[in-house]
Amino acid sequence: MKKLYYFLCILALTFSGSSPLIAGGIDNKQCFSSEYLRTFSRNAAIDSADAVAYNPAGVMKLDDGLYVNLSVLHIFKEYTNTISGVDYESDEPSTIPGMFGIYKQERWAVFIAYTIPGGGGMVEYKKGNATTHDIATGIINSSGGNFSTIKNHYLKSDSYYYGYTMGGACDLNDMISVSLGARYIDAQKKSKGLATLSGVAPDKTYYINYEENANGWGSFAGINLSLSKKLNIGLKYETKTKLDFKTKAHRLDVAVVTDGEKIRRDLPALLATGIAYNIMPDLKAHASFTYYFEKNADWEDRPTTTRDESKGGNSYDMALAFEYTFNPKFKGSIGYMYSNTGIKPDDMLPEEPELDASTICAGTVYEAIPGLDINIAVMKSFFDKVETSAGVEYDKDVFSIAFGIQYRFK
Repeated sequence: MKKLYYFLCILALTFSGSSPLIAGGIDNKQCFSSEYLRTFSRNAAIDSADAVAYNPAGVMKLDDGLYVNLSVLHIFKEYTNTISGVDYESDEPSTIPGMFGIYKQERWAVFIAYTIPGGGGMVEYKKGNATTHDIATGIINSSGGNFSTIKNHYLKSDSYYYGYTMGGACDLNDMISVSLGARYIDAQKKSKGLATLSGVAPDKTYYINYEENANGWGSFAGINLSLSKKLNIGLKYETKTKLDFKTKAHRLDVAVVTDGEKIRRDLPALLATGIAYNIMPDLKAHASFTYYFEKNADWEDRPTTTRDESKGGNSYDMALAFEYTFNPKFKGSIGYMYSNTGIKPDDMLPEEPELDASTICAGTVYEAIPGLDINIAVMKSFFDKVETSAGVEYDKDVFSIAFGIQYRFK
């Protein structure tokens, strides 16, 4: 019985940090728009309303008017734990929306956004995974012969951090613009699982079903430097968001958590910088670097010793993209991004292993009518498969598509 308690405790804790989206840090996610998915490099963006999320000071380079931008990202994802040649998989897709609005007039602008800056979907291991397999095996070995078989085991969780952004920007001069803003996060997690053991004793199934909720405010500041007609530089810093997750239990056959307890897990601060350069009139290059300060976040549910100090202890991603203008109404782009999470294999979550990855993307933007832009994008991630000291192999396969529209009211 004590082993089962540990099993469900681990199940509960591992799911508390589940965050299935690509692109970003361990908890922070950056897939907010179709423009992002077709380039991966938006930290110096000055051409679309999604700059609110990546380079908010850069919105001052947009033409005057009211902008409304909507995106939908659909992510096909398969996560695999392989134990002794047997694959335990979750293949639930995620659909992520992004919405942005800007009103700009001459030397000032105000903006709002709705994004998913953390979490972002569901994982479902219908036949269990490494966590349930190993702990259930331990229960059998310590049951005194009462149990001999894992009849079935199951894990499911979803995690969404809803972000509501508001802020403003202004020109200091023709070269420099600045921005300030705040973001409110409403974080919601739901977890449930079961394990059924059989043997000499009657079959018995143990269930857990609970949710965790937190909310908090963070702020950000940005600066945009237009050094010439060819060169633009963006810089943004986001503070960490303090999040105290409160547990609400629906069913706990074993008291793995306490109804009403609070566990702190902040959304880390980040620093983002980018450069955009016009190589020639029709060809532009974009480069971005984003650094996530996990070591400075308060994570009560997961020790900071999980960081690989040889890699700096914090996660980061860097991206390079090229955009070509075929004609005044049609552009195409390709991009590459490398993501380094800085997590040791033995400390990764079996449910959503934080693997390093290389990702490629491509997309187009088409001006259907004056003021109306349509974005279409695809991307594919290639993850670095790892193996723990216990011989468990982690792998992931992710492919995404995105569609977005933007309209400018003059």
